[in-house]
Amino acid sequence: MRSRDDGFVSYREGGRMAARKKQAPHMTEDDKRFIYQVLKRNFEFDEEYPLANLGWCFLREDIDKADYGFIKLTPMLEEMSDFVSTSAKEVGGVSQSMFSLRENNAYEQKQDKKSGSKKKNESNLRQSPASDAESAKAPSKKKGACRSKGADKIEDKSVGKAEGEFRGESADKNADAPEPTHAGKTEDVQEKGKQVAQKSTNAAPVAKADEKAATAKRASSQPAAKPKEEESAKASKPLTRSSRLPRGRVAPGKALERFADLKSWPEFLSTLASLALEEPWDFCEVPGIQAVGGSSKRYDILHNYIRYTFYRLTLEDKVAYSDDESFAAFNTGLVDKHYEDIYACFEPSPAESRQPWTFAGFCTAGTGRFGKRLVREMNPLPQPASYLQRKEDLLFDLEREVVCDIRHIVVDNVHRLPLIFLRDEMASSAECRGILAGIEDLTPRGRDARFERLRKAIADDPRLFTRLSNSINAAIDQARRQVRWNYKTAVPAYYPRTNSMNLLLPLNLTEDTTPDVALVVELQKSGNYQGQTIVTMAQAYRDARLLCRPYIDWLSPASIIDAAGEDDDEEE
Repeated sequence: MRSRDDGFVSYREGGRMAARKKQAPHMTEDDKRFIYQVLKRNFEFDEEYPLANLGWCFLREDIDKADYGFIKLTPMLEEMSDFVSTSAKEVGGVSQSMFSLRENNAYEQKQDKKSGSKKKNESNLRQSPASDAESAKAPSKKKGACRSKGADKIEDKSVGKAEGEFRGESADKNADAPEPTHAGKTEDVQEKGKQVAQKSTNAAPVAKADEKAATAKRASSQPAAKPKEEESAKASKPLTRSSRLPRGRVAPGKALERFADLKSWPEFLSTLASLALEEPWDFCEVPGIQAVGGSSKRYDILHNYIRYTFYRLTLEDKVAYSDDESFAAFNTGLVDKHYEDIYACFEPSPAESRQPWTFAGFCTAGTGRFGKRLVREMNPLPQPASYLQRKEDLLFDLEREVVCDIRHIVVDNVHRLPLIFLRDEMASSAECRGILAGIEDLTPRGRDARFERLRKAIADDPRLFTRLSNSINAAIDQARRQVRWNYKTAVPAYYPRTNSMNLLLPLNLTEDTTPDVALVVELQKSGNYQGQTIVTMAQAYRDARLLCRPYIDWLSPASIIDAAGEDDDEEE
């Protein structure tokens, strides 16, 4: 491994040399102004927030640090030190990176000046008519201004969509602008065009041939003049966020696969499971799982855990890189039998690879080739993901009210409710009994079609809806009594798709002792709990395991028999 003078990092992969260019960080004032406005919309000034919240905000706004030449988020924030400050604090024994947004009068004043200048120019245009040449150029100038300022006024959380809307608005204005000023002159131009076209039609073929030959000769004599001018203009134009093409969002569960070539998921997972402290990593050995619909995926729980742990680490900027960017690693959050942290290590991929990194191996600090390299090149060592920001993330407050989205639970997610429960509650409806008859034996597509019919039947029948709602509310009341008896009944969980902490409450719908589904509740800033949805027991365990292994009798792999054939959480 060596660093070359030409700005490339060289490394040997598979017995041959490859090189990867190190891109110099680049942030213009327009870039900083754009990010300042984004942060101002999402965060309060002078308040401390976990860095994961900033990573999530950037993800929603389609801001990628790689667009600005940064491999880590922290150095990018240092470039914005005039309005962002960072710090670190211990939360539950785990170091957590924090950031604060500070008001910057320079950017605020600059925005006001631009806005005032725009109003002044518009007023002048209304008072004095523009010349023909200026009017002809007006649309292109106006369009450029709209595209450069549109990024500062994004209200939609999807950057790509918002930029498209601003482009559409600009096009409409450009189309309307010249018509009232040049209505008469447009007809003159069209008439002159017809005359020129008529003369060209009457011209001799020889003249056409001579003209084509002359044009070809001029083009061949200066072939690169125009491209060079365009390239120079492009290079001199400042790189603003609005001029970049929006990058495709990476689904949380696909972040690790986009980051690195893991070679083989089964081998990757089995190696990690063999190193980690022993615990159940799948639902394969659950009694009755075969009868439910086939064997479950091997290492299903571990697969879910490592994917979303890596995603959380990217939001917290905890994926570590060596100074020469020839080595990367992250803390898996798992420990071996000696309670030593297990790290996943990566090396740069060959140039033709789709992923920038390739999995190299697991290690513990200071042990083996990768463990020693980790200690040699990284200080501090990669930290595990942190989720807990406040005590309310761990404990359910019985004094707070739980308000549920009942329609979402009993209509949209009726397929997650146990069939025995549905048949009992809908016994009075001949239509529903027919829909549920033999539904277990259908193909997934057939079941989906039946449940779609069932959703419509519930939505159209107020009595059925009320009956199901009352049963769900009764189960919630019982769950609250369980929490009063044992506060550990409410299990904390992390939901990657919204980057939020939730609490899981068991809902017993068919038996008093065995929960059928889990209610997901999220604490709102008002102080109330929002009952967001229900999840299956397998989904509940996967989400809870991201924080730590749940030690509660109602949520364990041994009691879960609904995991076989279940879709991934991210696809629902």
